[in-house]
Amino acid sequence: MASYLSPTGSPITGTLERLTGRAHLLDIDPETGEPEHSGGTEIFWNDQETAKRNGKIVFLDEEGDEWTFDQLTREDGDEEDEEAA
Repeated sequence: MASYLSPTGSPITGTLERLTGRAHLLDIDPETGEPEHSGGTEIFWNDQETAKRNGKIVFLDEEGDEWTFDQLTREDGDEEDEEAA
């Protein structure tokens, strides 16, 4: 199976996702309109979308840095296994 690396050599571990949710409230300050949160956020999973930059999917490496597919390097695991043999 092939894996991908960032330009810095870090393994790609996932995609950047955009989520929406509802942060639960205790109250709203009548003077400032600032919410007082009660803790916890309900995530609306059906709204989840993979983030894109200029129409390209955004991938994350193990350091949390963001890269698009055209910036990645493919590392073929089969070739490494053959070289080690």
